[in-house]
Amino acid sequence: MVIMKPQPVFAESRTLPPLIARSRASETLPERLGAGSRMEVYPLVDEQTVLRVPRRTEQHLINIYGSSGRKALATGHEVSVITERELHDLEAMGAFIGAFVPDTAPFADLDLEGNFRYYALQRRVRVIQDLRICTQRLVETHSLYSLERFVRDVRDMVHHLGLIPDFGGKGNLVLDRYGLVKLIDINNFRRLVPNELIDECFGPDHDWSEYALGRKDVRKEVPAGFVDDQGHPIADLSLATLQNLEVRGLGRDYKQVIKDPFYAPLHHETRRILITLLRPVMA
Repeated sequence: MVIMKPQPVFAESRTLPPLIARSRASETLPERLGAGSRMEVYPLVDEQTVLRVPRRTEQHLINIYGSSGRKALATGHEVSVITERELHDLEAMGAFIGAFVPDTAPFADLDLEGNFRYYALQRRVRVIQDLRICTQRLVETHSLYSLERFVRDVRDMVHHLGLIPDFGGKGNLVLDRYGLVKLIDINNFRRLVPNELIDECFGPDHDWSEYALGRKDVRKEVPAGFVDDQGHPIADLSLATLQNLEVRGLGRDYKQVIKDPFYAPLHHETRRILITLLRPVMA
């Protein structure tokens, strides 16, 4: 009797880049480690590296969002506006929070069906705590110090670049097995939309009843960049998570933190209404 070797689930999806498909690295575990709105993550055979696979091809992204036309590879493939921005943001953030990002190497390749994608190899992180839900002050001194540095460096990045990472989602910001802060999701840096742009779209006497009743979609009327392509207000959610980390994770005085001008957008009345209306979308 011939015993057939079971094929990994990931191999059946036909999205492996050829260079990895032809190597032992393609011997992935049977199931993926995780999936977000943009990426799926699979473990590789060495158990120290994961492969991040985009859910959509570059051609799909170009069809939806277009291409800048400024960046084309030697193979003749264009890079979408989204990918170009993400690669630029990833490079820019390195000077601020690079110490908290696992070693990551983006690379371009075709999948097994000939679709052009931007993959990434990333050092695997063994998670001991998901910081999205942080309910009490961290106990270990080195973890406290790591979180203090992370909060400080993110604030600097927001101040200088206007960028804030997406760490409001499950498993995006964690403590690794050494108790150090690691940012796992590196594909959705956002820019905080100024209050002034929101006020231009929604005046003080704006009628919210049509949105509350579901007759109008508020996502179609928010300023550009306020929500991502999944309809989530990533920047505002991350800002709220950062505030929570200061209060609960670091044990800082709540009254002092909420008075901090850095968190002023969270107290803007129209923004608060928008977040409330968007919660069903995020569920």
